[in-house]
Amino acid sequence: MGTTSRQPHQLPSGRHGLPADYVASNQRARILAAVAPVVSASGYGDATVAAIIERAGVSRRSFYQHFTNKQDVFLSAFDDAVQCLTEQLVAAYRAGDDYIASVRNCLDRCLVFLSGDPALAAMIIVEVMSAGAAARDRLRWVLAELTDQLARSSRGMPRPPMGPELTAETVVGAVFQVIYNRVHQGDAARLPELLPDLLYSVLAPFVGPERAAAERAATLGE
Repeated sequence: MGTTSRQPHQLPSGRHGLPADYVASNQRARILAAVAPVVSASGYGDATVAAIIERAGVSRRSFYQHFTNKQDVFLSAFDDAVQCLTEQLVAAYRAGDDYIASVRNCLDRCLVFLSGDPALAAMIIVEVMSAGAAARDRLRWVLAELTDQLARSSRGMPRPPMGPELTAETVVGAVFQVIYNRVHQGDAARLPELLPDLLYSVLAPFVGPERAAAERAATLGE
């Protein structure tokens, strides 16, 4: 007679005596963790609540206790992932001794974060485009925040570019497009290889091509 094995992240079935709030938190976390693998495997359009439920190992009733539909759970998973990435980027930026080191730290942390979980990268970089207007608005907000941070940081440079806001918007948009292309092609695991060239692209408008080239060479160990 067959048996169903319980996954390590799943709670024991039946009466287990665990607090209700702990059970609810565990279920919600499992559901959110299931979104990226499901969405990246099938695409947002073909992803289903049933597939997310199966991946998470929860009941349909449990799912609807936490989320109203597929878009609701996607937005929550997107928000959680972006918050985690943002916290890491803020820490990376603050760890830099100067503007250049901070930019290098942030780019490196972002590329490593995305490469470490290609399914998550696909969810927040590629599939977000197909998840409805609310998801696209969230992405635009994230890119706008990055643009604003880059523009504000450039004002302290000895030779800030003409039109720092537009320059920052152009740089952020270009970097995002490069990352999008690689993730869409299934090359998320190789994103850290882009660090030297992306660093040059971000720095050149703000510190000049010569200094940016020197920083690129240093990153390559040349």
